[in-house]
Amino acid sequence: MAKKSGSNEQSRERSRAKLLQAGADLLIDQATQNPFATLRLRSLCAKAGLSTGAFYVHWATLQEFYDDLARHLTEEDELAFQADFAALSDMAAASDGHDTLAAIQRLADNDFRLLTANPLWDAMELVSLTWGRTHYQDQLRRGYQTIDRTTGQIYGTALAAPGREPRPPLSWDTIGAMLQGLAEGLGLRHKIDPAAATPSSQSAASLYATAATALLAVLTCPAGDRQTVDETLRSLLDRT
Repeated sequence: MAKKSGSNEQSRERSRAKLLQAGADLLIDQATQNPFATLRLRSLCAKAGLSTGAFYVHWATLQEFYDDLARHLTEEDELAFQADFAALSDMAAASDGHDTLAAIQRLADNDFRLLTANPLWDAMELVSLTWGRTHYQDQLRRGYQTIDRTTGQIYGTALAAPGREPRPPLSWDTIGAMLQGLAEGLGLRHKIDPAAATPSSQSAASLYATAATALLAVLTCPAGDRQTVDETLRSLLDRT
C-alpha cells in the first residue's frame, strides 16, 4: 500500500491531480485506439440518406470503412482544399502592390474564412489529434508539407508585387508552415469562441489577419536585404 506523506490536505490534492491526469491520459488513449468508435452503421447510412445495403456494396465491415475514412482525411487532406487554394491564388495574383497591408489582410481574412468553413476541416483536425499520431503519421506529414508549400506560394505571390522575399534562412515553405500552424490554432479557438477571431475596435482585420500580416512583415524583407530573422527580431526587441 502506498504511504501517505504530508498533511491530509496535501495528500488529497496530490491524489486529485493524479486522477485528473489519469483521466486526461485515458481520453487520449481511447481516442488514438479508434476515434471513429461512436460511428454506427444505421446512423451513418441515415446521415447519408442511403440503405445499409448501399454501405455493403463498398465495405464488408465498419472497420474497413473506418480505415478508408481515415485515409480520406489524411492522404487526401490537401485535395479537400484545392478549390479554396485556387480562389486564394487568384486573389494573390490580383494584388497590385499599391497597398500591401490591405492586400495581405484581405488575403488572410479569406484564407481563415475558407479554412474554418470547409466541411471536412473539423474531422481532419480530430484525426490529426488521434490516429494521425499513430496510424497515419506519414500520410499526414506529406499532406501538411503540401499545404505548407501551397500556402507559402500564395502569400509569396501576393508579396512579389512589392518585391518582398523570405528573410534568411527561411523559405516560403517554412513561412507557410508557420501561417498554417497559426491558422489551425486560431481556427480551433474560433470554433469554440467565434468572437475571439473577429475584428477589433482598432482594426478592420480579423485577429488571424493581423497576426499573419505581422508575421509576414518580420519574416520577409525587400529583395537584397540580407538581415536574418534573428537579427531582425533582436533589432525590434532591443530598440528603445
